[in-house]
Amino acid sequence: MSLWLLFKDELNGFYRSKIMLALWVGLPAMALLLYFLVDDIEGMPITVFTGLLVSSIGGLLTSVLIVVNILNEKEKKVYDLFLIRPIRRENLLLAKFGAVFLCVTVASFIAIVLAAVLDSANEGYNVQDILTSMKDSLIIALSIMAINCSAGVLIGVFSPSVLIGVLLVLFGSNQLSSLVLLPMITGWGEMWMIGLASVGISGSLLFGAAMVFRRKEF
Repeated sequence: MSLWLLFKDELNGFYRSKIMLALWVGLPAMALLLYFLVDDIEGMPITVFTGLLVSSIGGLLTSVLIVVNILNEKEKKVYDLFLIRPIRRENLLLAKFGAVFLCVTVASFIAIVLAAVLDSANEGYNVQDILTSMKDSLIIALSIMAINCSAGVLIGVFSPSVLIGVLLVLFGSNQLSSLVLLPMITGWGEMWMIGLASVGISGSLLFGAAMVFRRKEF
């Protein structure tokens, strides 16, 4: 079974999940609430603030979703059936990561676009300002969620139980993903550094998960 087929199968399952449906509705709704409830965010555009909030909440929920999904499949001996067939073990993890990341990216994009429209209506930003805010927000959101998703894959592979897995997500991956924001917070880095750092961290976490998964006995 190819990576593409595994990806489509995982995508078919994840986009119908209750958590993903909640994110697709909840994240855009959050942008609306911010628009009506928040008067001032220290001069920060609603678009950028939405990107930070969306990435934090979306990343945490999707990380937990991946961990619980992998651990449930391990408990039900799902991988016993997969691994007796000529399938590369890492493809199972990459398909799961890709499916969840794509789903949460769509939800985040909708929320950020809505926030940008509201920003424009509220503050009268010109097209260049709107596009810049959207770009920064998307980089932040995708960077944080990529790290959370890849950390969720790694935690799911080696965690012995759902409880421990969820605790590791709450006190591990969530803090790790926030590190990519240091260049923006400290002011010594550029936005592209956040994206580059997230690619490196996510790739390392997925590589580690693949190495553990290859040697794991089921």
